Amino acid sequence: MITGIKFFNKSVDKEIIAIYTILGIAVFYFILHPFTMVLYWFEFKNEPITFSSFIEVLGHRFKHSFSFKMLYMSLFFIVMGGVFGAAAGVFKVRTKKLSKHIDFLKKDISNLIQQGENQFLEFKSSIRYDFNLKTTNIELEMVIAKTLVGFMNSKGGKLIIGVSDEGNIIGIENDFITLKQKNSDGFEQKVYEIISKYIGKEYCSLVNLYFYPINNKNLCVLDIQKTNEPAYLLKGRETIFYLRTGNATRPLSIKEAVHYMNMEKDV
Repeated sequence: MITGIKFFNKSVDKEIIAIYTILGIAVFYFILHPFTMVLYWFEFKNEPITFSSFIEVLGHRFKHSFSFKMLYMSLFFIVMGGVFGAAAGVFKVRTKKLSKHIDFLKKDISNLIQQGENQFLEFKSSIRYDFNLKTTNIELEMVIAKTLVGFMNSKGGKLIIGVSDEGNIIGIENDFITLKQKNSDGFEQKVYEIISKYIGKEYCSLVNLYFYPINNKNLCVLDIQKTNEPAYLLKGRETIFYLRTGNATRPLSIKEAVHYMNMEKDV
């Protein structure tokens, strides 16, 4: 199962933020402060700025920038530098944690794929693109819905799209070209359309969808929860009860479905 993980080291985080805060103060106080003083001097004198004149003014205005007379302006630049530096430090820490979290999830998904299909895991190459026909095949949508129903009626599980039955990563990019909105947003929208059409809108809340790039390919992981009420595949006027058993999803007759639901109530 894919699990979350927290990468917290408060002492390291505080150290990074402190370093960025100090760097921010140094940049604002020792660089931006005197340069601002020089620009103000040229504006006050109303003189044209050249490289040589700028260097000359910078020389005698540099020390003046740090004099007691400029205390309030110095404090302003120190505070601003500290604020910007701290904000940059927080951004750095969060970005680092997010990167580690994504790397962890990639490894976790890779491990799942290596384990192969089982009662809680299924692979599908696509939701609409037929690799044999090399074109769109909307009948594949029903195959996806059947798998989702099977997981919902059992104990839940995960459907990884973009992986062949043999466990090879092929990505979902071919699916993108079959969609009106040819990106992950369009893909997500299509998945929930499939659920609404073939199972029911009320079951959309049982499926959480995530995208992960692996080996320069995008994978989509559907995390399916167990339903409290039976879920059925809507096939025309028919309603079919599917159940995930082992590494396969199979239909149950009315008698088998009723017997299974009664057993579930007794558990």
